[in-house]
Amino acid sequence: MNVFRKLVLSALPARIDIRNRGCSGVRGIARDLPGGGVCRRSPFGVHFGALVCLLLLPGCGNRGGGAAGTRPLASVETPALTIPRPPVLLTGDSLRIRWMAEHYWDNLDWSDTTWIADTSVLETYFTPWAQLLAQMPESEAATLSGALFRKGDAHPDMQLRMMDAAEYFWHHPNSPFRNEALFVPVLEAVTEAPGIEDIYKVRPRAQLASALKNRPGTRAADFAYVMGGGGRGTLHGFRAEYTLLMFYNPGCPECTRIEEYIPQSEVFAPLIASGRLKVLAVYPDDDVMAWRSHLPQMPAGWTVGHAPMDKGGTAAYDLPGIPALYLLDRNKRVLVKDCPEDIIEAWLAQHADGK
Repeated sequence: MNVFRKLVLSALPARIDIRNRGCSGVRGIARDLPGGGVCRRSPFGVHFGALVCLLLLPGCGNRGGGAAGTRPLASVETPALTIPRPPVLLTGDSLRIRWMAEHYWDNLDWSDTTWIADTSVLETYFTPWAQLLAQMPESEAATLSGALFRKGDAHPDMQLRMMDAAEYFWHHPNSPFRNEALFVPVLEAVTEAPGIEDIYKVRPRAQLASALKNRPGTRAADFAYVMGGGGRGTLHGFRAEYTLLMFYNPGCPECTRIEEYIPQSEVFAPLIASGRLKVLAVYPDDDVMAWRSHLPQMPAGWTVGHAPMDKGGTAAYDLPGIPALYLLDRNKRVLVKDCPEDIIEAWLAQHADGK
């Protein structure tokens, strides 16, 4: 792991990455930005946030000695990227952010192979772009994430290197920028790229198939679970106006935090008390003894089940990290997929409060 990734992860609280069973970090906490955008906190947020603000200011000129209207990101030796600045006459933060995000990589030399060797520099440049996209409507940002990768069709090695960066930012369970909606267009572009050999498309194809499971707007895949008292149930047979589906591990610190938070939440608690929202907590691993010993610590009123992935129970779910929270409607249609509790609270406050 390079220095950049260590710094990102060191700033984050604990979340289990079930791919290596280790406790490392949790996705970053979203915070509001002026103009209604959302930015995910990062150790580089102050420095790159200052860069974004600087680029948003019209008429500042170029003091770096480069071409007019451009500004190098940092005093980095080669490779380096010169970032265009928005036109002076373009006013309004949202328009300037959109322009910056769309033109951010205009000066990228896809044929410069030094980018492939220098991992940390490419990821450093990727950070402010990820922050710009985080301030845009998700559908527009997704269009730009896919468009960038299609520009590199003539340079497959660079496409794959850029995909590594995109995967870390938008798919790694510990990334403060994690966003599946932005990663899916990247995977689509890579799997369709004419210059990338099929052997290098095997993993992206598998990732794309996983990412497309249980997308918002689709019906969540059904699975059977066993409860502590021996009873059995299925997700589709779980009756509730809203279902908060939580995949957890016994003893996971972040899981414990959420287990303690939900019953006290000003949004979740009243909906649970009224019966409109029910919680189904599912343990997807295979340590039955650990699961049973932890059952008394689970909140009262929750339905707690065991459905191991390796036996097909929850295999239809892509769970790169634990805990994972889904919000479902009465027909088990996915409303929110694998997002932090505050995002789900915001959805419920907007759509379910008083209805």
